[in-house]
Amino acid sequence: MFTVKDYRDALAEGYLLASKCRRCGAVQLPPRPICPRCGSGDLESLKAPKRGRVAAYTVIHVPPSRFKGEEPYAVAIVELLEGVRVSGRMLDVSEADLRVGLEVEADVIKLGEEPLLCFRPLKRP
Repeated sequence: MFTVKDYRDALAEGYLLASKCRRCGAVQLPPRPICPRCGSGDLESLKAPKRGRVAAYTVIHVPPSRFKGEEPYAVAIVELLEGVRVSGRMLDVSEADLRVGLEVEADVIKLGEEPLLCFRPLKRP
């Protein structure tokens, strides 16, 4: 069975832990103990790809208290290469350069003691 601790431990080690259903092939991130598509409990762990594209985003101007003083900042929903979508904070990109379709790569930063999933634009050679 997959736990929130498993997911956070994987983030702290620098990778994205997902689950993949052995019955229907659906991928979930973060991992789940039961497949939401077919209801199977026959899942395997999977290291999800760190690259993807921004599918949607928003810029936060009035943050929750733990992010006070960091506004404005962007949060994006990123579609990873596996086809699964996950949200994370955007780093190293201006609001003017942020767009749907932007190619990004996952990164993990520490927020206090907790790992926080973030994304940075891919650097072009």
